[in-house]
Amino acid sequence: MKGITFGTRHSYKDFGMILTSKSIGLPEPKLETVDVPGRDGVLDLTDTITDSVKYKNRKLSFVFTIKGSHTLFLKILEDVSNYLHGCKMRVILDDDPSFYYFGRCTVNDFKTDKRTGTIQIDVDAEPYKNEINSAGQKCLWDSFSFRYGIIHVSEITVNGTKTFNLVNLKKIVSPTFICSAPMSVTFNNKVIQLHVGEQIVYDIRLQEGNNYLTFSGNGTVTIRYEGGSL
Repeated sequence: MKGITFGTRHSYKDFGMILTSKSIGLPEPKLETVDVPGRDGVLDLTDTITDSVKYKNRKLSFVFTIKGSHTLFLKILEDVSNYLHGCKMRVILDDDPSFYYFGRCTVNDFKTDKRTGTIQIDVDAEPYKNEINSAGQKCLWDSFSFRYGIIHVSEITVNGTKTFNLVNLKKIVSPTFICSAPMSVTFNNKVIQLHVGEQIVYDIRLQEGNNYLTFSGNGTVTIRYEGGSL
């Protein structure tokens, strides 16, 4: 039975709730405009303040059905409320197992009618859904989409100079590098020095699609970043 995983617990396998409807809202863009006297329309600064459009949180809503006695309804409501009401956690849809949403969960409605009960769970989630199989993490093949998933370059060996393509989704991210030796990386004609150990390189902003980085030096580099999609 398909359902939703909240944190580490599944709506049907752990709580016995049957998913009957779901609503996945899109995040509202944060638009920055200025009304300039003497000109038509408005001055749109949305794309000039930062390097990408920013978004507000998105709303997720799930309705579940419970079949059984009134006592069972109340027990499941108690268990679900104690587990997730007001808590922040990962939310994974069985229909979209390659991504997780992250947000605060609330139990917003509970109704009973004879031997059937319904529970509504809402999530105030971050705007992007995030890759489960992100760069630098061990690939979980059970959740990997062979149609839409990305097989990331997670560890490379550099002996001299090597160029690698880091494929990214919609959300612009800065990668983390873990280097075994000092070396340099060139991105968009800018050379950045890397030291031994772990470092987030904010000067590198991976765009949607292909991102070519050239490493120079001798050693190994572990690359970590988590892509996101709307």
